[in-house]
Amino acid sequence: MELCYVETTDRIESAAEEVASADHVEGLLIFATPADDGYDGQLESFLERLDIPVIGGVFPELIHQNKKEQGAVVCGLTVEPQVKTVPGLSDAKADYSSQLDPDLPVDGYETVFVFVDAYATEIERFIQSLFRTYGVELNYLGGGAGSLAADQQPCLFTDEGIVQDSAVVAAISSPLNLGVRHGWEEIAGPFRVTDTDGPVVYGLDGKPAFSVYRDVVEQQTSGDLIREEFFETAKAYPFGVSRMNGEPVVRDPFEIVEENGLRCFGDVPEGEFVHILEGDAPTLIQAAQSAADEAQSTQRNTEVLFFFDCISRELYLQEEYQQELTSVKTDGTQMAGALTIGEIANDGNGHLDYYNKTAVIGAIADI
Repeated sequence: MELCYVETTDRIESAAEEVASADHVEGLLIFATPADDGYDGQLESFLERLDIPVIGGVFPELIHQNKKEQGAVVCGLTVEPQVKTVPGLSDAKADYSSQLDPDLPVDGYETVFVFVDAYATEIERFIQSLFRTYGVELNYLGGGAGSLAADQQPCLFTDEGIVQDSAVVAAISSPLNLGVRHGWEEIAGPFRVTDTDGPVVYGLDGKPAFSVYRDVVEQQTSGDLIREEFFETAKAYPFGVSRMNGEPVVRDPFEIVEENGLRCFGDVPEGEFVHILEGDAPTLIQAAQSAADEAQSTQRNTEVLFFFDCISRELYLQEEYQQELTSVKTDGTQMAGALTIGEIANDGNGHLDYYNKTAVIGAIADI
């Protein structure tokens, strides 16, 4: 794989042009951070003019080798991706399955990159449609795109330009090995989710969700959980949705809403059981290292590690976050990825999920 990193977003076009012109490059995978004044029509026109498929997105920060960066990472794929843009990711009536090609596994594809507009409202339903269409015949890797400083805006790179409220899917023939770990540990629960509306949890064990959550967190912190400073405390105490034969799926509560509800990044289905989790720097860093080790454990001659790590892990670890990146041993292997707003992967046990606060690493030998 051809890999080019540039420190500023105004150099995306020149980097993409250079990589696209290299021998044997059949497609581009582009990760970029938000531009100061947004991305203008010039870049959009450039993407439309390219004669090879393009997929990627705008993310809060990038991962290049073992460092966190701003700018852009352009990956030149030597296997041709089959790219599909799925619009209307906030349309509750959209039939996403009908827009997916069910023959991808039959046609020899094994891996799918999936990027979504993180501010769309029907992400989970789209993820379910992906899994209903392909099941365990494909491996999946990707995450949520967007900026932390703005609401929904164009954030996905496609052959059609830069789009929003959509998902982009790119299938390749190369096999993928995955490691998915978060390192958060249970401190209270399980609590049954008794009242919910998508990402908003209103009831736990028949009681107001905020009241239950507050009692646990205040006991852990020996202080008051202040509504106006909710996220500053809550980022250290996410929910974990129970999964059989796997780590719980983390959900970040980030806002208190009416009726003492808690709004999370990602849906929390009614009837599920959740724990309240806690983590510290060593357990989170070890989890990322374990994810990398698992991804590479059965993959010989890894050419690239793709690393999609949740931006909220970086916000939580702060100056210790570099230790997480350093813990992922590459031994000279190229590494590229992004700090995402939610991560997409299957965990090796049949689950395809949209995660929060999770380290997702994919190892590919030939791309």
